[in-house]
Amino acid sequence: MSNRLSSSAVNKGSHWYPTEDQVKSPRATTQALRIVLDQFYALQDQHDKLKQAHEELKSRVPATSASGGPPPGSGPTDTMVCGLPVAPIDTQTLANGATLKFVKASGNFQFS
Repeated sequence: MSNRLSSSAVNKGSHWYPTEDQVKSPRATTQALRIVLDQFYALQDQHDKLKQAHEELKSRVPATSASGGPPPGSGPTDTMVCGLPVAPIDTQTLANGATLKFVKASGNFQFS
């Protein structure tokens, strides 16, 4: 009589397929089930520890800004062309011959 899980259970990780020896009597079935439940509860305990560690780490990390917007330099108003800040424009309305001019008030370049 074997108290171990079948080899197919080892190969497939969480899948368990009992062997004939493991279910031939109520006692053997009980022993096989205890092994499976021990593994399940150990996995559940490990998951709970990881979840608790995640919550602790999450509480130590400072919250992001309340605005929830993109970080500076990556938003739609922070468009760059060759390293120059350019006001966003609808590319469908951009025509050949458009000129790029600096707008001192906003500090951006703008197509016109």
